[in-house]
Amino acid sequence: MKKIALSLILGLFFIQAQSQRGVSQVITEYLLQFQFDKTTKFEDVDLETLKYVGSPYQNESFLAGEIYHNNKLIADNIPLRYNALMDEMEFKPSFETPDNESSALMKSPEVDVRIGSKVFIFVPYQGGIEKGGYFDVLLRGEKIDLFKKYNKKYTPEQKAQTSMTRDVPARFTNNPVYYLVLQDGRFIEIPSRARNFTDAFVDKENEIKSFIKDKKLDIKDENHIIQIVNYYNSII
Repeated sequence: MKKIALSLILGLFFIQAQSQRGVSQVITEYLLQFQFDKTTKFEDVDLETLKYVGSPYQNESFLAGEIYHNNKLIADNIPLRYNALMDEMEFKPSFETPDNESSALMKSPEVDVRIGSKVFIFVPYQGGIEKGGYFDVLLRGEKIDLFKKYNKKYTPEQKAQTSMTRDVPARFTNNPVYYLVLQDGRFIEIPSRARNFTDAFVDKENEIKSFIKDKKLDIKDENHIIQIVNYYNSII
């Protein structure tokens, strides 16, 4: 994996952007020069040749996206997709580039990605990149934000044991986790079980229970979770 300082990356990019070459060529060179080798194996399984049901990606297809540094747009209309299994943001220099030639984007809290309406940010863990991860920003509230982590559960393939049975392909299933993010940067996981769901809403558990009941909300519905957190912001 290439290890190049972020300041050098951005410095070279903007120097190139001031040259006489076209903008698209500058962006392409930027992406090619500062790519990282993506992870292609999981538990000794080659993800690029594995036959599976479901997907390790948040979206299987590459979609046009934007890359920001410190909230400033540095590249747009870039083919992007999020590998939720490996927690890597993949990109290609063009949509014509084969998917197996894609690379991983450098992980940094200074670099955000927008894919369609979704905004992904990288959050370090205890100040380090190694155990940090990408989160989808679902809501920026006045006091509390709502983030989503796209976890994937992997079930290995099962070979047929007899001539009467069939091979069962590997499977990826979604296991998202939602977090309340406080103003001091702390993350509070929202329990997925109905009986524990309101525990995350400290000091307002009863109000949240009443709101869910009165509005007939489903805590498995992401839009309803956003509605609940919006309400929580209004009463704290």
